[in-house]
Amino acid sequence: MGTRVFVVAPTPVTRAGLRSMLANAEGAEVRVVGEEASPTDLSALSEAHVILLADEELLEEVSIAVAEDGTQAVVLVSEEEHAVPRLRAMQLKGWGVVPPDAPPEELAAAVAAAGQGLIVLPKALTDRLLQEPAASVEELAEALTAREREVLDLLGHGLSNKLIARELHISEHTVKFHISSLYAKLGVNNRAEAVSRGARYGLISL
Repeated sequence: MGTRVFVVAPTPVTRAGLRSMLANAEGAEVRVVGEEASPTDLSALSEAHVILLADEELLEEVSIAVAEDGTQAVVLVSEEEHAVPRLRAMQLKGWGVVPPDAPPEELAAAVAAAGQGLIVLPKALTDRLLQEPAASVEELAEALTAREREVLDLLGHGLSNKLIARELHISEHTVKFHISSLYAKLGVNNRAEAVSRGARYGLISL
């Protein structure tokens, strides 16, 4: 039956290009079952083993869709290594990053591997990540409160403000307050940085 893929890309040209690459990949048992500009149709997503994403800006929407829908894999078309901690923080069956200039066979192989629960990274990116020294656990100048740590942990699992509020039985306004506070204490400006730095400080595990 092969690996069922749902393509999420902002433009029709990009979606058509990815669909064509997967269709033309030699020997690949990969089938596109749907495509959208954003991951809005959860019923369609449920038909797919893998979500192939061509825009990192949509990662948060995808993480919410996957969290609500079930366990699927995500493959991101990107050259940016800062996407890696964001993908690691999501609750996924498997995941991967593929460079935009990857040939059809490489793209299809990455999709199939992620669908089997594996993690796939380009060699150049893997080499860079492996050369980085292991981060030592640092200490914060001002400790997070117990509630801030709970919020940070849920951010690390890819939950939206709405889902965090539901999980902790607090209002979205309160969630935003806690996020703003932990951003200030961690010295970060967004969710990905907060998760990455939280792991470095030993506050959460990825």
